[in-house]
Amino acid sequence: MKVVIVSRHEGTIDYLKKHYPNAEVVNHIDDPKKFKDSLIIGNLPINVIDTLLKNGNRFVMVSLDIPKELRGKELGEEELKRYAKFYEVRKLELEEFKL
Repeated sequence: MKVVIVSRHEGTIDYLKKHYPNAEVVNHIDDPKKFKDSLIIGNLPINVIDTLLKNGNRFVMVSLDIPKELRGKELGEEELKRYAKFYEVRKLELEEFKL
């Protein structure tokens, strides 16, 4: 299974590449329909995650529960070990809400 890391943060990319050294790294997904049967790891809008899952991909959300003073700063490996959690999104049920 192809692994794709979606991130603009060098610390996150370096940390994930230690676990998935052959992963492709992209900083944005323009067309989620081009991915098939891949493991995608990162932070994405929920509608993009929905499309990825519908195309047979797996998606793992990188969630950072960090203190306020670290927000907006590049995190190193030790900080990522401490604050990062990874959650696999297995299914979504979305319905557009009209205002």
